[in-house]
Amino acid sequence: MQRKIYDRTFTVVITAMFAAMIAVSTAFLKIQTPTAGYVHLGDAFLYLCACFLPTPYAVLASSIGSGIADLLVYPQTLIYTVIIKAVNALFFSNKGDKILTKRNALMVIPSGLVTVLGYSLSKFIRMKLSGATNIVAFTDAVWKIPENAIQAVCSAVVFFAVAYAFDKADIKKRMLK
Repeated sequence: MQRKIYDRTFTVVITAMFAAMIAVSTAFLKIQTPTAGYVHLGDAFLYLCACFLPTPYAVLASSIGSGIADLLVYPQTLIYTVIIKAVNALFFSNKGDKILTKRNALMVIPSGLVTVLGYSLSKFIRMKLSGATNIVAFTDAVWKIPENAIQAVCSAVVFFAVAYAFDKADIKKRMLK
């Protein structure tokens, strides 16, 4: 019984830690891109989170951390972000002792597509709600694709680098002893 309580508490603490890392790295660790957008490190931490935690906890950490970041810097996309980032976490697996498994490496592709398409769709919806015509809303949504694609690719690259380093140091195995 005591071990179960410890395991649950440990999981909740790690979930909160990842939510905080996702929030801070999304809201404050940004690099401007040529598309007038920016790249943040939050998605890379989201991918790591989903490789460490059981799925329900990873979904919570991803949604809460990304939601907090949006509350701080871009509140108009809050509801879309919470949904998109929850879906992003669903692609990855925490099974095994390694982070950078073949499965997790491949999952950056569908997760990146969800990010790109989800935020383009959110732009279309927000434009329509503000009274834009279909063609204007569609054009704005399409213009978001390169910006979001750059974000997805950069997140994948950072995830690969950090996951590789963590696997070399056996971080996951040591943390989950």
